[in-house]
Amino acid sequence: MAGFALGEASFMIVCRPVRRAAGQKWKISAAFNVSQNDLEPLELFRDTLQCGTIRRAGANGWYWEVNRLSDIRQAVVPFFERFPLVGTKAKDFELFRRAVALLSDPDFCESDYARVLVLREGMNNGGKRRYSMERILRDYTPSSLLEQAGR
Repeated sequence: MAGFALGEASFMIVCRPVRRAAGQKWKISAAFNVSQNDLEPLELFRDTLQCGTIRRAGANGWYWEVNRLSDIRQAVVPFFERFPLVGTKAKDFELFRRAVALLSDPDFCESDYARVLVLREGMNNGGKRRYSMERILRDYTPSSLLEQAGR
């Protein structure tokens, strides 16, 4: 499964705008998914880790995703600690693991928010990002978090 994940999985820190008038303007969360045209490997992931959901993904594809932070912390992270990845995916997992630890902390604070975004920037070779870290931090807290992130 770890070998399969090496080529077909993604560790992600997802930032979405929140459409509420008061409070935070952004929701930050962790997600893990594996995509494939064949359903059986995804069922193996779901059944082995006992979490996540399988959904259709466009033209004949499927993906298994884990979005619940407690499932990521209790099932996904320990699995990849026990069966380590190699190469750039190993680096992505390490950054993801650190972000999950921060997001799971009951005392999560504004400076942790910036740290998670910095970790996100190092993942997936910079990846495609709909929203830049600068924009998220600017909208979240205009000056103090941008300074902490070194921007």
